[in-house]
Amino acid sequence: MKNILKIALTCTLVIGTIQVNKAQTVRKSSKIGDGVYELVYNSKNNSVYVTTTRGNSEKPTIYQLDANTLQVKDSIMLETSAFGLGINTATQTLYGTSTRGGSVLAIDLKLKKVLADVKNGAEKGHTREAVIDEKNNKIYASDVQGGVWAIDGKTNSFIGMLNDIKGATGLTIDPAKDRLYTISKGKVVFYDLKKNAVIDSFETGAEKAINLALDAKRNHLFVSHQGEGTVTVLDADKGTILKTIPAGTGALGITYSPANDRVFVANRGANTVTVINAADYTVVNTVEVGSLPNTVVVDGKGNAYVSNKAQGAGRPKQGEKPKPSNDPNGDIISLISL
Repeated sequence: MKNILKIALTCTLVIGTIQVNKAQTVRKSSKIGDGVYELVYNSKNNSVYVTTTRGNSEKPTIYQLDANTLQVKDSIMLETSAFGLGINTATQTLYGTSTRGGSVLAIDLKLKKVLADVKNGAEKGHTREAVIDEKNNKIYASDVQGGVWAIDGKTNSFIGMLNDIKGATGLTIDPAKDRLYTISKGKVVFYDLKKNAVIDSFETGAEKAINLALDAKRNHLFVSHQGEGTVTVLDADKGTILKTIPAGTGALGITYSPANDRVFVANRGANTVTVINAADYTVVNTVEVGSLPNTVVVDGKGNAYVSNKAQGAGRPKQGEKPKPSNDPNGDIISLISL
């Protein structure tokens, strides 16, 4: 009997160890229309929305995918390409950055149509990312050439530029504290949305900082660097560099998942996603995905969704038709989970 109990206990310990050490991996992948760029997760209908420059037609298309199966459920055809995506889940409105047109598209998900093509009055612009403040129904869009736009979500009209930010790439927001953080001129800019003023700017600790994510619980920022393929962890108040973590070549898209306390980093040059434990900054896993991983988003369960661009397609110029790609590992969406 003692031997039986000992064997049972050993088996339990082994199984427990296996469960603890289980790492995230690609569970599903789905080939989408030509010219995949960014994606967002919609908690209201458990769907992933993916923007493409061409879709399966001659027009740019946004696809709605079932978040469990990655099967296409619906689509919205556009006249102007949207590259970056943000979503207001309260109003069920998508906001797409029309990089070539220097504007931001407001898209009603129920009506499946563009409500507004928001412009800021400047002659030129290069809109990139969009983040949503659902509490105040405002949208903030980064402009590589201009700074950061503020948009009224009720009227979908341009409010103005945030003060003293010259050029911007990545964005993240802490709506509970009315704070916005952006990458500008290679630094993190800390912005108070109530005061409408820059509070401070921080060195990022590595070359070519591009995007950032916020762990609001610990008040930590995670910054991806394309130049060195690293992620730095910063104190969001003081800008103190707490840790530098190796990720992968061309570290680009980055997001924090509160559900499992993980940071996901899309490494465009390495064709991988790095999974980081946000508590101790250790690399939990490096997951091989499709070509040119660009954006990574998460749901409320700890699943991550990655957009993989295609090799050789390139970004079309204004008025130019997107070129199709024959890359079998490109234009796909990957689902990473346990």
